[in-house]
Amino acid sequence: MDRRTARTISERGLVPCMNDTRWRELCEAIDGLPFPPAYQVKTLHEEQPFPPTIEPAPGYHGDWGKTPEASFGKHIEWIRVAPAYRRSVGRLLPHVIEDCTDELRALLHRLRITFVEENGFFVIPGYLGNR
Repeated sequence: MDRRTARTISERGLVPCMNDTRWRELCEAIDGLPFPPAYQVKTLHEEQPFPPTIEPAPGYHGDWGKTPEASFGKHIEWIRVAPAYRRSVGRLLPHVIEDCTDELRALLHRLRITFVEENGFFVIPGYLGNR
């Protein structure tokens, strides 16, 4: 862990919920879902999450890295996962919504990952405030 991250964690009194190994396990387990859900990520060092907003059913998939270099890491404060995907089937036809809410919930339970369901999203904390 770099000094900047360690200092931020200490100053804010944060307690880790995840580590590199757990993030990597989650990223690898996503392959078992019907599609890789899109997500929004908030790092310890940024004021705003990226992307700034996320729809409940985005028209794109998430980029869940499978290698140590591409996995999340100790600088992640939280991620917000959208378990639905809006698939286009044609110009004149309405979009189809694919949903993996139940599968994602089961995966998070199986991996014993702390999460909160909030307004149709799954929020997975990397850190929680020390209470």
